[in-house]
Amino acid sequence: MPIDRKPKKSRILLAVDGSEQSISAVRYIGKIFNKNAKIVLFHVGSDIPEVFKDMNTDRSTILGQIPFEIWKAHQEEAIKGFMEKGRTILIRSGFDPKAVELKVQNLKYGIARDIHRESCSDYDTLVVGRTGVSRVDDIIMGSVASKLVEVTSHIPIIVVGEQPDSLKILIALDGSEGSMKAVNFTGDSLAAGICDIMLCHVIRPLSLHGLKPEDLFISKHEADWIASNQGKVAPVLIEAKKRLIKAGHSEDRISREILTYQQSRAAAIVKAAADGGCGTIVLGRRGFTSVDKFSMGRVSLKILYFAYRPALWIVS
Repeated sequence: MPIDRKPKKSRILLAVDGSEQSISAVRYIGKIFNKNAKIVLFHVGSDIPEVFKDMNTDRSTILGQIPFEIWKAHQEEAIKGFMEKGRTILIRSGFDPKAVELKVQNLKYGIARDIHRESCSDYDTLVVGRTGVSRVDDIIMGSVASKLVEVTSHIPIIVVGEQPDSLKILIALDGSEGSMKAVNFTGDSLAAGICDIMLCHVIRPLSLHGLKPEDLFISKHEADWIASNQGKVAPVLIEAKKRLIKAGHSEDRISREILTYQQSRAAAIVKAAADGGCGTIVLGRRGFTSVDKFSMGRVSLKILYFAYRPALWIVS
């Protein structure tokens, strides 16, 4: 039974920090998103260098020694130029100049907290770069992006990786309401007619943890298990394809892939995306097996931390 769909949402908060990663995120959104969207480029600035906060340095004791005002003026000029560059990229990509807003605010509670608070103000999508100016804060993922992914469950969040250049999209499906929401969001958000979309479902075998099927189940049991799951997911893939076509995407650019005998769903999805040259992976925040007390499903969390090259769309 098709899930009722809500009206298309299109107000995007694109958090930027002045880094090359931020520019990559702007270019990515400009290339792949529906041009009817409204975009707010949002930057949180500080009136002192971050390093002075590391040791709780008393600013008053060094006011006469370090030219804070000169530093601040330089920072403001630099971010102004960066924001204008981002706006130009989006306009040249086809967005209405009136639909691109620039917003800069002083740091209040912390960069991640300030971005999250802003995202609660009538936005429909949050976009961040995977890493920013300080890449060593977190080897696997930028600290700001990591924090935002954990707390942002009220709207979809897009984490733009290092190389999301391809216009091929992989949507991970498990038949849950969350994964179908991911289909709806993708259909509404993508610019129609420019992307190849792969609908991907992963079936794990009965025997896991390195055991061969014959160690626990006879081959017929394993084959029946796979066939049964293929039969269950087939209507889900058909329904997902119908929704994408209804949203304006070309039928001949939508493919379906069922991966069987995979020990890890997350690893299988990441590998399928890499093998298929996909620059974007879309997934529901939580699927059938998620536990309520956790903010993210296990598969979603694993993909987030190990697929660092593509853009990841995490749809609540």
